[in-house]
Amino acid sequence: MKKSILVILLGVLLSTSALFSQSVKIGDKAPDFTVTLTDGTSVTLSSLKGQAVFVHFWATWCPPCVRELPGLDKLSKKLDSQKNPKMKFLAVCVSDSKKNCLSFMKKNNYTFTCGLDEKGNAAAFKYGVEGIPASFLVSPEGKILKVQVGMMPESELKDFIKGYEE
Repeated sequence: MKKSILVILLGVLLSTSALFSQSVKIGDKAPDFTVTLTDGTSVTLSSLKGQAVFVHFWATWCPPCVRELPGLDKLSKKLDSQKNPKMKFLAVCVSDSKKNCLSFMKKNNYTFTCGLDEKGNAAAFKYGVEGIPASFLVSPEGKILKVQVGMMPESELKDFIKGYEE
């Protein structure tokens, strides 16, 4: 009896969350969100309009995310070294605490711009992310250009951002 009630409640929860989330597709307007960055400032995606933005949802507890972060950190450093980069990199740590995120970033010497989506609202409800890592390339006009769910080796990452990396 208890098991069947739990199964029913889980089904209701999953179907309800699907009603409130949206699945972002190529060509859609990128849903706007605001995150607090690890340096304490905040950034809103729409404030970056005019430049392409590589939005990357990840977590400290996600093994594929952890494996791909060195390549993403390298990309971020390359972009930061450019005088007028065509693209910004915005990593969003999902469903984690500020303490864990900051500790992880410091331990690994990562310097990329990272915001925190503690409850997963931007990832799940605005972008419809059901698995991480998940990456979205947003055009300078604010449209979704590319979507990738799952880890990207550096060779795939280069293809994903082609035309915006230099």
